[in-house]
Amino acid sequence: MSNKHNARTAFSIISAAITTILLLNFFVFIPCPVLSATPQALRWTRVDIPAEGEAGGWVLAGGSDIQHLTMAADGTLYAYGKGLTFTLYKSTDRGLKWSCIGNIQDAIKDIAVSPYDSNIIYYATTAAIYRSTDGGKSFLPLPASPGGAGAGNIEVTSVTATWLNSNIVAVSTRDTDGGEYGGVYILNEGDIIPTWTDSAAGNYDVYTAVFSPNYAADRQIVAVATDETDTFVCNKIGNADWNAFIGRARLNKDNTSPPSAIAIAGGAAIAFPVDYYADTSSGNNYYFVAVDTGTGQGDIYKIYGVDAPGESIATDLNCGSAYGEINTDITGLTVCCDGQYSILLAGAADSCRTYISTDGGISWGKSKKEPTGVTDTGVLMAPDFTASGLIYAATSGSGSALSISRDMGQSWNQISLIDTAITSIVDFAPSTDSGTGSNIFMITFGGKHNLWRSTDDGLSWERILSGDSAAVDNLAFIGLVPQYGGDSRTLFTVGESGGKPAIWESKDNGQTFQYRFTREPGTGTAFAIDAWVITGESTIYTGSFNGSQAKIYRTTNSGLTYSEGAVAGAHSLYSLVVSPHFEKDGAILAGNTNGQVYYSSDNGSSFQPLPFDAAAPPFTGSISVAFDADFESNNAVYAASDTADSGLYRFIVGESDEWESIDGNLPAGAAISQLNACGNGVLYAVNLDGDGGMERCLNPRQASGPVFETVTLGLSGGATLSGLWQCANRIWSIDTFNCKLMTYYDTLTSPAVQISPENQTPGIGSLVDHTVRNITIDWETMDGATNYEWQCTYNTDFSTIPASLNGTTSASSVRLPALEPATTYHWRVRACAPVFSPWSAKRSFTTSMDTEGVNLLPEMPAAGAEGVSIKPVFQWSAVIGAEAYELLVATDADFTHPVILKINEYALTANAWQCDVSLDYATTYYWKIRATTASTSSAWSSASVFITESEPIIAETPPAEEPETTPTFNDTLMSLSALDGVQSFPAGTSPVQSVPVPPPVPTTIINQMPDIPGWLIYFIGGLLGIVFLSLMIVLVVVLKIKRF
Repeated sequence: MSNKHNARTAFSIISAAITTILLLNFFVFIPCPVLSATPQALRWTRVDIPAEGEAGGWVLAGGSDIQHLTMAADGTLYAYGKGLTFTLYKSTDRGLKWSCIGNIQDAIKDIAVSPYDSNIIYYATTAAIYRSTDGGKSFLPLPASPGGAGAGNIEVTSVTATWLNSNIVAVSTRDTDGGEYGGVYILNEGDIIPTWTDSAAGNYDVYTAVFSPNYAADRQIVAVATDETDTFVCNKIGNADWNAFIGRARLNKDNTSPPSAIAIAGGAAIAFPVDYYADTSSGNNYYFVAVDTGTGQGDIYKIYGVDAPGESIATDLNCGSAYGEINTDITGLTVCCDGQYSILLAGAADSCRTYISTDGGISWGKSKKEPTGVTDTGVLMAPDFTASGLIYAATSGSGSALSISRDMGQSWNQISLIDTAITSIVDFAPSTDSGTGSNIFMITFGGKHNLWRSTDDGLSWERILSGDSAAVDNLAFIGLVPQYGGDSRTLFTVGESGGKPAIWESKDNGQTFQYRFTREPGTGTAFAIDAWVITGESTIYTGSFNGSQAKIYRTTNSGLTYSEGAVAGAHSLYSLVVSPHFEKDGAILAGNTNGQVYYSSDNGSSFQPLPFDAAAPPFTGSISVAFDADFESNNAVYAASDTADSGLYRFIVGESDEWESIDGNLPAGAAISQLNACGNGVLYAVNLDGDGGMERCLNPRQASGPVFETVTLGLSGGATLSGLWQCANRIWSIDTFNCKLMTYYDTLTSPAVQISPENQTPGIGSLVDHTVRNITIDWETMDGATNYEWQCTYNTDFSTIPASLNGTTSASSVRLPALEPATTYHWRVRACAPVFSPWSAKRSFTTSMDTEGVNLLPEMPAAGAEGVSIKPVFQWSAVIGAEAYELLVATDADFTHPVILKINEYALTANAWQCDVSLDYATTYYWKIRATTASTSSAWSSASVFITESEPIIAETPPAEEPETTPTFNDTLMSLSALDGVQSFPAGTSPVQSVPVPPPVPTTIINQMPDIPGWLIYFIGGLLGIVFLSLMIVLVVVLKIKRF
């Protein structure tokens, strides 16, 4: 290798290294700002609930049946919406939302999607096949009447598609006339003129035909056919005759000997494992077939291929064994291989049951909670089933829907195309634990009751319990345990089953439920639940009325047994709540429908009226009750009536003799149906009056009279709220008039956060004409606030506020008007629109002193003086009222690096000072002063400048003999009071007074150094690093060159 080449190589390496080092040295990461804001703060906003039609994504589809659920290779779902105006639907989000496609109104027999292109879709009617190449936007018919379909009682039973250089479509048909048969017909879209070709399946009615998943290699098509006596599974490979290579299989009911014939009449399904291969020697030549006989004699069969002329083996798997069924007709079938076993999922033809096997059909399990619907249960597994466990079921009949399961079919929830309606919202429950995300639950009614769950704040919903289930008559209440979140996912719902009151419990967030009937101890008599409160993982208090007494029962085992009921009046109960620290104090409040309030302090063992000696109800109507958030320390409780203008009241347990009205500014006609006292001290109340909205009070405990403000912003016309639920600063309520779930973010429950001035800031502002100006008070913006109210005053209780020192603004700061000098002011701020926030903390500041009248000026050394002693005397004009003076001396006019710093505890007590340190010779110095008191200070004086004397030159001369003399000392060098021409005045005195010199004060000395910018230091360090790394690289390269 030449030296020239070595040199060039070395140069290239060094250049690249230096470039890299420079890039690394100056590369800067710029973080993205984090933006956060509560959406729609301080106004009512609508929470999406399940809705019908295109706008609602067809979550609800009253009167519909969901059939022929089909999945494309990309996961897109297609379905036949029988009973709807348009009948073909598509979902691209795993079935959460649907849209109708192609404006199709045909009755659909089957749907297929090309495995090559998910935008190529086929659907079949009884007489024709239609194709779309644009994802369903438009359809055109394929050649008409495959196998004569549409005439002579011949009808299409299925359609399937595969790919081999072009799309190949197969159609199966049957003839409903006895002794007449259908067949299998194939069309290759790659032909110049595609036509239907009879595959010569024989004298069979064919109910389904499916291409092998490995068709490109094995060219196999499999069909389920009947000769009206027996049912056969036939196959065709390539252009050979049917069953020429692999024998057909005869289905033998219950695997009997001799075989028991079955004939299908309803339909059939074929499911291949993903690794299926037709070659009988491959070991993977098995698949599964499901049949619907229409008489309950169907089942699932496992088919093993056997070389012709032998007959393939069909084994009845008895999938209904888990339900005690010997045979069962099956509509839907799907399979997934987990590497060792085939996981099978099947759906019943005459019910909504599903059957699951995880061992290839050896054993079967059943669902704890089945899909809703009546018949024709079609099933599918998601493309990522092995990871997500997601499976689908589509049903027909009353309550039909698309259901999903994530636990191998143990439980099913309905997510879309649900045959139901929502005409009212009955109850609601939000999670109160921030760690659980946005879990909310809702009971609705629309002919039947349904319980819904959303884990994404209403963006999507799942129906988790329904009146369409056999065990559910109705539902009334939904509630979560206080411990909900973390490891607890327990919830309860109240309703009726079989005409009896019952409580349903779920420990898995609503996936499965167990219900128990209510029973009174001793008699075993069922009791209805009028009000309830959940206090623990398995503890519930329930209020019931037996016709003469209201009783409150307690269960500590989720409703298995109940305590003896404690009597709480002679009328039915309306509300029941426990205190914020119930586990400690055992306090319970109950309001009834006859204007009475009852209180218990012994965990519900007994109840007394409030007041304890009340001879008559203190109110009328149905009473809502609430504990104050700080009940533990103040014993305050609240009550309100749903009778118009009855008001809202406060009672101090153990102190009050009667209820105290606190509703001085409630609007006329207000009728309160619900109270909620939040942990931040805010009291909320629902106003039942039309357009009444919500009442909000920041100070319900205030003795001088709480203030209520009505919150209606965002509500629709005529809105009537019912119920009130709270989590942190978020409120929910139900608009019963408009059937809406509403939410409100109250972001103004905490005080404003002040920024400046800092509390007790002294000496701020600029002096102008003996007033202090240019003072700005500043605070953080509050989410949702549109206006702020501010106040500034001389007193700490804000009892008197000057007219010019309070106002409102839409900004987050205010420049105050001219203020008095040397005066302490107090200020605070709060949001005032659209609602109020609490006042901020009180802060104070003191304005600057008025020094304009005395003209605070540096006097000595005189401005511009030269040859000043390196220990000069500093003197300045005195200020009346000053308690001390602060002095700065520096070598720069900006005083960035002062050499003398006499401030704070080192401030000077007189208006003159003898410097007790030596300054530098022949150096320019700047100095300034200001007057101070304990709470404020004046502005700094103008800066004065002087130059110190030059350093004296000392000549080396021999010492001369001098006569002995007695030294005489001049006291002027020892005391400022004896300096010629210098007068000093203590702080706070007039210039004509003489005062003794103050004792010396320690001086803070700051070493002078050049003002080197920080960036220059880093730059020099970086360059030195680059040079070092470059030298090291050169050294390595040179050594390598020498080696070569």
